[in-house]
Amino acid sequence: MQNIANNISVQPKADSLIFVMGKLAIMMVLGQFTFARYPAPVMALSLLIIGGLFFDSLYRNKYPLFLFQLFICNHFMFGYENGGIYNLVASISLITYLSFFKNSLSAPSSLGRLLVFLLAALAVIQILSLLNNNTGFAAKVTAVLIFANLLFLFLYASKIQLNYSDLKQFIQIAGIFFFYNLVVSINQKYEFFASPFEFFPSLNAEAEFEMGILRSNGVLNNFEFYAEYSISLIALVLPSVLSGSSKAYGQKFYFFCFAIIFTGILSIIFSGTRSSVLLLPVVALLTGVFLNKRLKMRVILYGTVLASAFAVVNANAGWIDFDVFSKRSENVDMKNLTLEKILSGEEINRGGIFAYGIKKAGRSNFFFGEGYFTKRLEYIKVHFDKTGDDIIPDYHNLYMSVIVTWGYLGGFIFLALFVISLFRGYQLYFRLQHYNLFAIDILLGFNLLFTFLLINQFKIQFIRDANYFLLTLLFLAIYNSVITLLKNSTFLVATEDKISNAVMIEDLVNESLSQR
Repeated sequence: MQNIANNISVQPKADSLIFVMGKLAIMMVLGQFTFARYPAPVMALSLLIIGGLFFDSLYRNKYPLFLFQLFICNHFMFGYENGGIYNLVASISLITYLSFFKNSLSAPSSLGRLLVFLLAALAVIQILSLLNNNTGFAAKVTAVLIFANLLFLFLYASKIQLNYSDLKQFIQIAGIFFFYNLVVSINQKYEFFASPFEFFPSLNAEAEFEMGILRSNGVLNNFEFYAEYSISLIALVLPSVLSGSSKAYGQKFYFFCFAIIFTGILSIIFSGTRSSVLLLPVVALLTGVFLNKRLKMRVILYGTVLASAFAVVNANAGWIDFDVFSKRSENVDMKNLTLEKILSGEEINRGGIFAYGIKKAGRSNFFFGEGYFTKRLEYIKVHFDKTGDDIIPDYHNLYMSVIVTWGYLGGFIFLALFVISLFRGYQLYFRLQHYNLFAIDILLGFNLLFTFLLINQFKIQFIRDANYFLLTLLFLAIYNSVITLLKNSTFLVATEDKISNAVMIEDLVNESLSQR
């Protein structure tokens, strides 16, 4: 076990937030110029600059920044059918860096040996599953390479060691980009102007929405992903707001985290996704239960007053239409709603696709399915036994999809990555729950994030699009890094007040980092 001060002493000074956001803005803008419709020199220069910005972070040993760049870039769907253009460039930069600096990033994975072994087993099952379908050789090779690249980036992301300052910067970066996402979704909802830029997307003019209700999707290109991502960020920062632990970094940071929660609620409303709205109060309730004595009741009081004031003002101003959820629920027969109808998908717009998926899963081999594809047409051909766009190319259920994709064994292995991480996370939190430390509340936030993500995956699946798939895996890598960080840190044993001693330790960390 290491003392926190010793744990951070070898860490290089982090780049300023303005510098980091500037790099991300450049990468974000250049991403749209990697499409084939642009001249080859423009594409090549854009890819070169993006790769250079990835490599710069690695070369200067700013590994957390490389991780955060990859995390933000995977919000965009550029080249998602080919595994994501950012992911390809990031891998080339990483391989180039490792070729010249062989001893770099040699730290063990925060996943631990068991999860690394499960990753390797999943890679083998992916190959066997691809051999189990009738697609061409080229399609199988492409699928192997894309999936291997996603696992490669996930594995090396899990090798990046984060410190306490990195966690704060991660929340800042994710939060600022979340605010940007909200601006995008507001423009999508109210159509202030038709954006010609892929990094600030408007809704497709030809898109059809249920009951004609516009639903924002931010930059994620999927309103259900957007809602799930929003509730994930709410779950991540809510504990530190309700306990007040984020105040250790100052009042501005505390209100910044509060703004993330407010932004998340608005984002869910603009997405028009009912399930996330239903999960919100459960997230808040469980957060309060897990915080226990560390819960600050006055924070709840302030939040209630602000929410009530906003509701009153909105009722008069009509800024936001909350009726979207009641309109979308008109076709649900609440009187005859049963668990069986929910599980069959009959009452959640999934009836036909669930029935087909169950039939397809029933034909899956115990050891392998038919493989993971990112290309839309190959996915439809293999997993839906037909071609064309006349069907929904998605099972809308992670648990059904992993069986069809990798078989029962492969599905079990994949889900074990999350279940084992959750077990470790909750186990560690219950050991440290008495300390009012920001990092511990971030740990609780990740526990809640993945708990509710796995619940929400009953009606969607994050593995469908390569970018959102890796985005979720990067969340998992950061989660395990937080677990490792807290496991390798010692805390002063309080004689009277554990909470005040924990705050003293975080003050020590902040002071040490500010002196570097």
